[in-house]
Amino acid sequence: MNDILENIKTMYQRGGMFLKLIFINVGIFFVLNVLLGGLMQLDLTNWFSFDSNLLSNWYKPWSILTYMFIHGNFSHILFNMLILFFVGGMFEQLIGSKKVLSTYLIGGLCGAILFIISQNLFPLFIKMGDATLLGASASVLALFVGVAAYRPNMEMALFGVIRVKLFVLALIYVGLDLLRVGDMDGVAHFAHLGGAAWGYYMGIQLKNGKDVTGWFDKIFNSVTNLFKPKPKMKVTYSDRNKTKPPRDDYDYNAQKQTNQQKLDAILDKIKVGGYETLSKAEKKFLNDF
Repeated sequence: MNDILENIKTMYQRGGMFLKLIFINVGIFFVLNVLLGGLMQLDLTNWFSFDSNLLSNWYKPWSILTYMFIHGNFSHILFNMLILFFVGGMFEQLIGSKKVLSTYLIGGLCGAILFIISQNLFPLFIKMGDATLLGASASVLALFVGVAAYRPNMEMALFGVIRVKLFVLALIYVGLDLLRVGDMDGVAHFAHLGGAAWGYYMGIQLKNGKDVTGWFDKIFNSVTNLFKPKPKMKVTYSDRNKTKPPRDDYDYNAQKQTNQQKLDAILDKIKVGGYETLSKAEKKFLNDF
């Protein structure tokens, strides 16, 4: 058991950001659905999921972030994590580790915003009553569409045989969500489209040389730096402060006179030719005097 935990810890520390996100999602799912379970699991899921009711979110403002790490069942998290594994590795290799996190989080935020707008604006959804948003689908779709917009002609081998361009796969993925927007299947398709919209915008801008997530990276770094331990001050002592063996007055006065003569000679040399004419030994003596 200890070996398994140690291997997981090593994979988390050495893996890329997309692997860290997978570990976080799976870890939260394991805690809520396996370790806790029952009514407590249901209560905690509701506490961290995002609601279409504005008043409910007022009492749990963190849910606009936490919802994208909460999943309802095993098939839900399995599908999202499989897509995150294949797309996240490609995204990180082409665009970078920091952009994985910022795209995941901002894509999830955009998904939540479009979700709450659609649920409170369109009569069809208003009649359905309050809805709950949970899952990493919007965030994962942001990564998928983001890397497809950045490298549209990059090809993937489906089933190891059929080679398909990345933008075609992204279009199919988004197209399926568009076709199911009005379905009463309990899936927040508008949230998925919100994540996809951000991914497309970010990928196109990055392709044109513009980083639209830089502001987010700065904010995130500032927040994380608050929790980092500050380096302890290191106090060092020069050789002058070290304890020296006691000497008698004769030796002390003789050494003092020798050093003074040497110092006078160095100062005279500086007056004639300047500091640069001193040897390394003379410069060291002058600095240590």
